[in-house]
Amino acid sequence: MKRIALVKKQDTEIPTASTADIAFLLIIFFMLTTVFRSEFGLKITLPTAEATERIMKRRNVAHVWLDKAGRTSINDNLLDIPSVISIARDKISDNPDLIMVVRADKESEYGRVNDVLEALKEASALKITFATEFEYK
Repeated sequence: MKRIALVKKQDTEIPTASTADIAFLLIIFFMLTTVFRSEFGLKITLPTAEATERIMKRRNVAHVWLDKAGRTSINDNLLDIPSVISIARDKISDNPDLIMVVRADKESEYGRVNDVLEALKEASALKITFATEFEYK
C-alpha cells in the first residue's frame, strides 16, 4: 500500500510591521482635518472702544450674547431673563472663578443690557466684563 505523505500547510501571517506607521498617519490626518466648533452666539456688531484689555484665558470664560432685536443667548441657546439667572447660577456653582463676558450689540437697548446685568448679579456672577472692538487711530 502506497503511503500518502502528509503535507503541512504553512501558517499565513498578516504583516504588522507597518501598523505603527498607519496609526501615526491616521492621527496626523485627523489632527489636520478636525475642526473644533466654538461658540457662535448671535450676529452682533460690538461697540468700539479707545482702550481695551484682552482676556487671554479661555478656560474660565462664559459668553452672554445680546443682539439688537433683544434676544439673549448663552451656549448657543436663546434664553429669557429667568433662564439666564438659572444657567449663570449653574455655571458659577461649577466654576467660582468664571468670568462672564457680555457681548452686546452696539444698537441693543440699554434696558435689556441692564436686565441681563441684574440677572447675572442675582446669579452671583460678580466677575463681568463687556466685549468691545478696539478702535485703531
